[in-house]
Amino acid sequence: MLPDDPLEMQAFEVPGDPELMLRFIVEEYARIGASVDDIMRLSRDPFYQALHGLWLHFGEDAIRDRLATIVRRCGVIRIRMHEPAAPLETVQIQPLKAN
Repeated sequence: MLPDDPLEMQAFEVPGDPELMLRFIVEEYARIGASVDDIMRLSRDPFYQALHGLWLHFGEDAIRDRLATIVRRCGVIRIRMHEPAAPLETVQIQPLKAN
């Protein structure tokens, strides 16, 4: 770290396969529970630079079709937490007496 370093993440383009990059990003979001609509919203946001760049590269309709195909193939994980209700009465636990 340097004193004048703003410690901000920086992104830049590198050569590669946009289809493969899109697949990796979409699978990651789908596996944490994001739907196609959720990922589309992120792709329109310039803050998500890689995904937004892919949105610009492919265009709105083409990227939606690709997202739907990828999500259909890998699925979306949904988790529901269920916590049982507390018991109605409190039970006092007594230590065992030494013999």
